[in-house]
Amino acid sequence: MKSASKGLEGCLPEDLLSVCATNAAGVPIDAITAACSRVDAVLHLLMAQFNSGPDVERLSDSVIANVIWDVQGTVALIRSLALHGDKSTYQLVYGDRQ
Repeated sequence: MKSASKGLEGCLPEDLLSVCATNAAGVPIDAITAACSRVDAVLHLLMAQFNSGPDVERLSDSVIANVIWDVQGTVALIRSLALHGDKSTYQLVYGDRQ
């Protein structure tokens, strides 16, 4: 399937999703908390896969790899939310960074 826009091939969701510049200044703590809860839940599911008994069917390597990839993407999202909080809060107090 070809992308309608050039340059989007091979992009990851984290490459395209960002905090909207018109969002209010400050640390988006609810969004960060939700992202942390989601990544924690995914990690618990992954841990259960490896801590289960021998009678439980093992997930395929591709599923496990996608779980890890999801965690990496969520951590990138948390990082972008934290950076927004830092940048916007700094600007409120001190103005633009030089």
